[in-house]
Amino acid sequence: MQYDFLHNMYKMPESMVKNIHNENELIDTIRNNFTSSHAKNFISYSELSINTWSKILPISVRTLQRSLDNKKKTLELIVSETFIEIGEIYKIGLLAFDNDKERLNEWLFTGNAYFNHKRPVDIMDTHKGRDLIKSELTRIEYSEFG
Repeated sequence: MQYDFLHNMYKMPESMVKNIHNENELIDTIRNNFTSSHAKNFISYSELSINTWSKILPISVRTLQRSLDNKKKTLELIVSETFIEIGEIYKIGLLAFDNDKERLNEWLFTGNAYFNHKRPVDIMDTHKGRDLIKSELTRIEYSEFG
């Protein structure tokens, strides 16, 4: 259940997701089974543009497009990990915004005092930025901020 977002957002096979019981198994899945097809599914799910993704990921637009064209390609670890962490942001964000993805995406593109008036999407390119976003979304979910 904790990892259902992998099936819902990335279209990973349920049989694969059911075999993930902890963070160590998630790491193995990220390393060995996260393909460009899963990334493409999540890009579509998130409704973020390829240009936005190329700013978040440590690769160029062209490299991203080439990677997405090869559906079976296992992505570089840092790229796969970034996709999964952003999926976690969406999982927490959807809880915070009552499953309203449009509201979540609006929030991601709106300046926020918690992030020195930067938009959350502008700090997604670092692990620390993604952690701060998850933390703020959790605060929104459990408080009166939302």
